[in-house]
Amino acid sequence: MLKDKNGNWVEILQISEELWRKIVQETLNGVFKLLDSAEILLDNEGNKAICAGLYTYALEEYGKIVLLKQSSHAAGEVEIEYRKGFLYHPKKFRLALENLPNECRTLYEAPFDAKDFESSDFETEDVIADFEARMAVFYSDFTDSGCNIQPVPPVDTRLLKNAINTLRTIALGTDLNIF
Repeated sequence: MLKDKNGNWVEILQISEELWRKIVQETLNGVFKLLDSAEILLDNEGNKAICAGLYTYALEEYGKIVLLKQSSHAAGEVEIEYRKGFLYHPKKFRLALENLPNECRTLYEAPFDAKDFESSDFETEDVIADFEARMAVFYSDFTDSGCNIQPVPPVDTRLLKNAINTLRTIALGTDLNIF
């Protein structure tokens, strides 16, 4: 059901409204588990980059909730954009970032000169790339050139705690009923 006859992920997954409610609730529970784990680790002097990585997964899962809530509902069935939505990291990040305040996307503020500022520095695609880079803390990789090892993005503890608390507050207010 999740893959077609050629072994490719299906584009659209059709499920019952009951199963849709269960996956939304389970995803929301996962957001809270990830946020709680990141905060506990951060409060106990855990590695900030790993805490930010856990937060990044929570953010992506929140994007999944947004995607699920945008799904088509008709006659007791729900159609989910599966391959290019449910399974696709950039889409889920984009949806989360479009639906969350700036506090949820800023984990580090680098100093910059006003003359160096360009509005493109804060475009959603750049933020998504940064959040995807944060997941790399869980594995080692080479830079795109293949000449060095990919560095872990820096994290500001205060900003990360603020992002965790803000996302938790928003997630607590998530309405699980769409009908």
